[in-house]
Amino acid sequence: MAVVGAGYWGPNLIRNFRTSEEWDLVAVCDLDPDRARKVVGERSGVDVTDDLSAVLARHDVDAIAIATPARTHQAIACQALAAGKHVLVEKPLADSVAAGRTMVELARSNGLTLMTDHTFCYTPVVQKIAELVASGSLGDLLYVDSVRINLGLVQPDVDVFWDLAPHDLSILDYILPGGLRPKAWPLRVPIPSAPGSRASGT
Repeated sequence: MAVVGAGYWGPNLIRNFRTSEEWDLVAVCDLDPDRARKVVGERSGVDVTDDLSAVLARHDVDAIAIATPARTHQAIACQALAAGKHVLVEKPLADSVAAGRTMVELARSNGLTLMTDHTFCYTPVVQKIAELVASGSLGDLLYVDSVRINLGLVQPDVDVFWDLAPHDLSILDYILPGGLRPKAWPLRVPIPSAPGSRASGT
């Protein structure tokens, strides 16, 4: 495994891949190698580089995880898929529907896995909700309300729908019987304005 990006979210991926018995983290790629080395640690055997092409040329790298700004996801993912690597991309998958479709089609045509890291779906709380829904304990679901209490890092290259809504939508897709099935696209979601909020309009 290799991780591309050691900035905001990359350190979490690096830590998890290093401590997992299921993965062997062999490389971290970042435009700032000094920052990446601090994340990896001085005594680590993980290679650190700023050369993505070199990482993708490695025969011991089967997959990469991308934790870079959304505007870079398509280019990095497509380069990795073209090199025969499976790809995990931090949300959002891409910064546009067209870019996302291009990535999906390339992965499909090459027989590779392209996955977005919908991290909340793997938490005990969401898995318990899914269990309660599936068992019928909550009865028929007629309405879902989602409130975001932490905006996290403000992303300069994507809006609130692309940045935060994927969490809520992925949770709904996971817990609802049959998954989330929108009846129209693009969705128009009313977002109330609030002091200090990034979201306004629809």
